Amino acid sequence: MNSQSQILIFAISIGVGIVCVILMGFIPSGLAPLAVVFAVLALLSSIVAFATKDYLFLFEPFTKMKHMNIVIEESDPFYMAQSGNAIVVRRGNDIFATAFIKIPIYSTATEMDDDQKYNFAILFARLVSISKTPMRLSSQLHAINKDEYLARINAKLNESEGRYNVLQGDKNADPKALDRVKGEVTMWRNMLDNVSRSNSQQLGVYASVSAAGNSEDEAINMVSVRAEEIAAGISTTLGVSANVMSGNEILVFTDPDKMIPPATISEIMKYKNTQAA
Repeated sequence: MNSQSQILIFAISIGVGIVCVILMGFIPSGLAPLAVVFAVLALLSSIVAFATKDYLFLFEPFTKMKHMNIVIEESDPFYMAQSGNAIVVRRGNDIFATAFIKIPIYSTATEMDDDQKYNFAILFARLVSISKTPMRLSSQLHAINKDEYLARINAKLNESEGRYNVLQGDKNADPKALDRVKGEVTMWRNMLDNVSRSNSQQLGVYASVSAAGNSEDEAINMVSVRAEEIAAGISTTLGVSANVMSGNEILVFTDPDKMIPPATISEIMKYKNTQAA
């Protein structure tokens, strides 16, 4: 705790309280509401003065805001390595590379009994000891970009509606063929509504490991070796095919635009606005 800041805040608060008490003595009786205001200010100043003993951290930032400079960094926080299997961060002369290992988990605790949950937890506990290198185990829920899928459904719907309109305008059209195309139109329209109605999400489980080096190549090579070792250990322990991620797979866990695709959100908002109208 900064004693100088504590003394400064205490002195200012006591000074404000004393000034308010003095001013109350000069207020005419006809301005009683103003006297009440000064009394409240004096009370609050006294509370602040004696609260600095234990709650200085709440007031100290306000005393330093005048000398604080906000620096906006123009450079990106990280960039993708040329090999595509790691992200690189530069901090001065230090270079760090981070690799990500995808862990495919297809089971959920909601479908397990107590013994299975315990055994599953034990397997994850063993992952901590597969490498002496510190690593991070995490899971992330991100939105699935359904725009291309929605575009294909919409194209099928337009095609079916076009054929239906052609058959409907043909007096010699086969009624069975007309009913079949009408069923296709209904199917594609229902599918488009169901897919667009909610935000589809996917749970990803992954491990990440970092390494520092004197050069970018050294850091990337070191982290690649560590990632391959950890991936092999995870595969053996959990009985899954863990692999080192690259390219867009990494961006899903690091880039906000990939975690929550703006185009997908716009499609959902468009659908909700249409339903509301």
